Amino acid sequence: MKSVKHIAAVAAIALCLVAQSASAAESPFGWIYTTDIHPKGQKEFEQWVELQQGQSRGAYSNLRLREEFEFGITDRYQTSIYLNSRYVNARQNGVDGTTGGPDVDLPAGFDPAARYQKSRVESVSWENLYQVLNPLTDPIGFAIYLEPELGSRVRELETKFLFQKNFLDDRVIWATNVNFVVDREKSVQGEIEKATQFELLTGVSYRFRNNWAAGLEARNHREFLGYGFGSPEHSAWFLGPNIHYATKAWWLTAAWRTQLPVASAFNDEQREVVVGRRIYGEGHAKNEFMLKVGIPF
Repeated sequence: MKSVKHIAAVAAIALCLVAQSASAAESPFGWIYTTDIHPKGQKEFEQWVELQQGQSRGAYSNLRLREEFEFGITDRYQTSIYLNSRYVNARQNGVDGTTGGPDVDLPAGFDPAARYQKSRVESVSWENLYQVLNPLTDPIGFAIYLEPELGSRVRELETKFLFQKNFLDDRVIWATNVNFVVDREKSVQGEIEKATQFELLTGVSYRFRNNWAAGLEARNHREFLGYGFGSPEHSAWFLGPNIHYATKAWWLTAAWRTQLPVASAFNDEQREVVVGRRIYGEGHAKNEFMLKVGIPF
């Protein structure tokens, strides 16, 4: 209950901050990073609310909250600290009718047909973003991103290569991210799971009027067993729209993407959790939603 109260309090604080004023470096995409960074000395608070919802059957919701504080260290280097919390609610959502899914960590003796509900403060992340090429002054923007994550049961290192190209006097932004993740997770029963992930994300955002932009984002996610790319498990594709609103005081981005029926499974275990050519199991849901709010201070 303490964790639930913490998550509710954080969400309430974020909504209060939105109502206040104070100018923002915009993030027009839901999941895609651009190569733009804060100038030296500028700071910003961001609240992320991310939801995975729906599997092959039953009920499944996985809510992740991230509170981020960004700092412009130089005109090319930006750093951030994240606090990561999660709430999961699942019941009989597995292909076989049992309870499971991403971030469902069943303790010993748990009834596989019962409802699972759990909230927790999960980890802390440290983002480092270095801009090599500026999209406003160079032919293309390019940046390197490094984010270690540490929690009581999770250790992760995420590396991103960010690309950005602006068109039509910067009204159109095309951004692409190439991501590599290695992670180690410990279950409530003490089991250790190691994995490597590769992601390709690309999208376009168009500022169609003052303060407003809209666009489309695509994602391909591939996962490998253990460290390295020797044991592929699956590949999943997602596509969906985003909408962005910004003022000098604050900005807000909302996005949705759905899993396309083109998933690939590369071993028997993964093939067992493919339904309607979408993959579920411990990796994915049918729909993902993102809400991000940014406020400088």
